[in-house]
Amino acid sequence: MPIDEPESFIEDVGERARIRAEAGFGLREIRDEIERLPAGARVLEIGCGTGCLLARLSVLRPDLAFEGLEPIGKGFAKFEHALTQVAESYRGIRIHRAPIEGFGLEPGAGEFDLVFSVNVFEHLTDWRQALDRSVALLSPGGRMLVLCPNYAFPYESHFGIPIVLGPGPTRALFRRRIERLERELDAASLWDSLNFITIPAVRRHCRARGVSVTFDRGIMERMLARLDNDPEFARRQGAMANVARLLVRMRIARLLQVMPADIAPYMKAVIHI
Repeated sequence: MPIDEPESFIEDVGERARIRAEAGFGLREIRDEIERLPAGARVLEIGCGTGCLLARLSVLRPDLAFEGLEPIGKGFAKFEHALTQVAESYRGIRIHRAPIEGFGLEPGAGEFDLVFSVNVFEHLTDWRQALDRSVALLSPGGRMLVLCPNYAFPYESHFGIPIVLGPGPTRALFRRRIERLERELDAASLWDSLNFITIPAVRRHCRARGVSVTFDRGIMERMLARLDNDPEFARRQGAMANVARLLVRMRIARLLQVMPADIAPYMKAVIHI
């Protein structure tokens, strides 16, 4: 297996394409942070899934120590083999099959110079507890990146549907579509896993904890560009992808550059202590 193709551990061709696309997106968004770390720095990924992003990072920076958290819960057991293979095949990677909420409470867990999470925080049972635990794991001067949907914008990107009057009414209105996509993705209870995290809620929580947080306002421009350079991502967005492309052609999408981060469909939070 070529060392730059960790997705080869995934047997299903469709899943392989999706994981490759997501790993590529994650790499592009955190690469600058990874490249500025000094040799020997420690990096933790929350919800590392198949481990493919960690594998790519270990190739990029073999002088860093990478660790990943993945409890392999319901709906993710099919990735267990790929995660095991990545951990065994790539040097400098250590996998913990545990959730973030209790990780690091044991003596000797150490501190991390960078903690990051890509499209995971919207699935956590208690994202506030997870954020607090993550911040506690940071070394002095360490940083945390959280990339995930912002549900202050009324759109659910996993299912490609608008949020109408809240999660409950939306589920009732789009029940058939939700159930069909869960079957197609082999992801039972995917809808139930969503916590509908928002940027305003993250900002309020960080302020209450005395933690500094900023939001990357350029993320939406890059997400729109992804519709053109990532066919797998565009396919999953369905009709919304066509609407977004129309906005780009009409140059209305330029408004995203001045749109308040609070109402952007996606967030990239940068947290430091």
